[in-house]
Amino acid sequence: MSATAITTLKRSTVPRWVGVALMVGVVVNLAAEAVSASAWDVRPYSYADDYVNFLGSPFAGTFQGVQISSPLWFIMTTGWIITAVLIATAGIRFGFALRGRKAIAIATLSTIQGIALILFAVVPLTPETIDRGLLGVYLLGAFLSIIAGNALAILVGLFTRALGIPRPIRILSVTLGAIGLISIGATYGWAPIGIAERISVYTYLAWALITGLHLVTSRRRRR
Repeated sequence: MSATAITTLKRSTVPRWVGVALMVGVVVNLAAEAVSASAWDVRPYSYADDYVNFLGSPFAGTFQGVQISSPLWFIMTTGWIITAVLIATAGIRFGFALRGRKAIAIATLSTIQGIALILFAVVPLTPETIDRGLLGVYLLGAFLSIIAGNALAILVGLFTRALGIPRPIRILSVTLGAIGLISIGATYGWAPIGIAERISVYTYLAWALITGLHLVTSRRRRR
């Protein structure tokens, strides 16, 4: 086998650890969410009516007429950071397996999604955030993580035919990403905020879980 062929083989193969990283990222996110929500001690956390970010807020009290108390906020914050690192790393490795503009686009979106989710985690929605003029940073993290995550799902679905990902999974990736992006305009301000946020978040998490599961379980080997 020539050196060129070996290089092509290395670049066009996505290792199984990418699938593991995607799956673990999703599991960590959902587990941290469930644990943090179950620990609310003043009132039950509402998956439908409360902001997702309230789970990672260290503030305890009334904020904009809503009672917040998340004793295990640090678990949610840590969960988001771990998820950001894992999904971003997996996405960058997807980009490495491609070439040219496709590689740059996927790697860039992965990096943006990871940084934005970390911003969302470390700048929670609290009175102090607003008083310090950091509301824009919170909003930037919130919307960029959602937009970049769903756009990443779409691009992976569109660009990875050469990597051996089956057509049904690629179609599902594009569909989930599109639903996530469309739902931002279709549900925000219309549906309860917890539902609106989770539709656009869970779409790219579902993409990561399904894609990761395929990469882990598939026995297909490229030559």
